[in-house]
Amino acid sequence: MKNLAMVGSGELSDRLTYYFEDTGFGSVIGMFDDFERKGLFKNDRPILGKLEEIPTAFRKGAFDAVAIAIGYRHRKFRKEVYETLKGQGIPVATFVHPSAHVEKSAVLRQGSIVLVDCTIDMNARLGENVLLSSRSFVSHHVDIGAHTFCGPSVSLAGNTEIGECCFLGINTTSVDGVRIGMNVQTAAGSVVTQDVPDHVLVAGVPAVVKKTLSFGE
Repeated sequence: MKNLAMVGSGELSDRLTYYFEDTGFGSVIGMFDDFERKGLFKNDRPILGKLEEIPTAFRKGAFDAVAIAIGYRHRKFRKEVYETLKGQGIPVATFVHPSAHVEKSAVLRQGSIVLVDCTIDMNARLGENVLLSSRSFVSHHVDIGAHTFCGPSVSLAGNTEIGECCFLGINTTSVDGVRIGMNVQTAAGSVVTQDVPDHVLVAGVPAVVKKTLSFGE
């Protein structure tokens, strides 16, 4: 069993720690967090230090890989952390829960996390640092851009294209062949029936643009 360190110490860190250890994927030794005091315990795990301390701890053999537990509200920061760690040569864990079904032709890039009861169909592609929450369905030839965070029970029909740094809210559904731009947020229960431009929030059935977003908002 590999030793893992979390980046972030909130609710997502707690959930991922449970899944990693429950499935035998790895043992979480602690968390790095810029906003918590080193040595403090959260969820029975120690704060190991700030993010700048990760490379030194890795070189000392404290852990084998990190997992990014930064949630959907901080997508820009999630991207920045991943790219910094990758540039430093720090391995970022890729995890697929044993209950998920992933077709052999699907591609999951580094840092992808696929949680309970997800299905990823043939020739689908998940970019780097994508998180797919429980019970989500990714149909054939869907392309999900890097650093995108999918809430529970998202359903993406065939040939859907999702840009980078999006957040798809719980129960979001897309019809086949639509393109969703980068840094798009969908409200819970949205049904996307047409292409969505970059940097917007959409909501409704069918989904319509509600407001413009700044990057990472």
